[in-house]
This record gives sequence, C-alpha cells and structure tokens, in this order.
Amino acid sequence: MEVISLIPKIIKRDSFQLVGYHLFTNLKEMEETSITDDTVSRLTNVAPKIENRLGDHIYFLQIYPMMEQFNPFQDKYSQMIGYEVENAEHIPEDTMIYTVEENMYVCCKHTGPRTEIYNTYDYLYNTWMIENRCIPLGYDMEVWNHTHTTDSEVEIYIAINKI
Repeated sequence: MEVISLIPKIIKRDSFQLVGYHLFTNLKEMEETSITDDTVSRLTNVAPKIENRLGDHIYFLQIYPMMEQFNPFQDKYSQMIGYEVENAEHIPEDTMIYTVEENMYVCCKHTGPRTEIYNTYDYLYNTWMIENRCIPLGYDMEVWNHTHTTDSEVEIYIAINKI
C-alpha cells in the first residue's frame, strides 16, 4: 500500500472566476475516452484569446450532485476545465465564465502519477475530514501546471465546513 505523505491545511479563498469549458461526465467515461485531454487541448488552443488570464495553471472544478451513495465512477457530475481570470468581460466563443464563491478549503498537494490521485482524495475525504471534523460541500478543485503531464504535482482544494 502506498503511504501518502501530505500535510493538508485549511485555508480561506476569496471568490474568483474561471473561463473554460463545461463537461457533464463521470470517471468511467473519462477513463474510457479522451474527453478530458481533448478539452484541455481545446482550452490551451484558445488560451491566447482569454483576456485577463492569471497564469497558465489549469483548473479542474468538479461539482458533485448532493445524493447519498454518490459514486463518481458511475454517477455523472459537472466539471469545469478552465483558467483563472480577473474581470472577464469578453470570452472566446464556446467558452463560459464560472464564479467560484468565497469559501473554506482543505488543500494539499498530490505528487505522483495522475492515475493515483484517487489515493489522495480517499485520504482527504475518508480519513482527514473525519479526524478534523469537517464536512465536504459538494465540490473540489484540482490546479494543474500548464503541461498537464501524467506525473506531476497537483494542488487539491476541497470546499468544507468545519463542525
């Protein structure tokens, strides 16, 4: 079993905007198709047209349905893949603006293969949150470096409330 060596911390993050593409998918579809990689390619191709972009990091915002026994491998959820922007007014055709509201997050870095990021999520959702008396609010984010390689560091943010 892989040992996860990460130090999660709770932070408050101000609201911010993303410009990018929306998907309605699940992990099974993402594994069986190239929908995510295709969307990232579309995003990087249109990046020069995105005004007021704050860097090259790509955000993966996952918004889950609030249901018992949610299974991300089978149940579809919304995913926004985009760049953080400031004062977005004119956006490229076929993209959308999404505002992420101010919130508290547990954040940490996943280091290693993209295919093993589920180990980090499993630890955060099923161990760390219980030990630290936090409840998830139904969405999380991954912030990837601009290369979006299969082996890299990924910042993970899970929206939470402290109980």
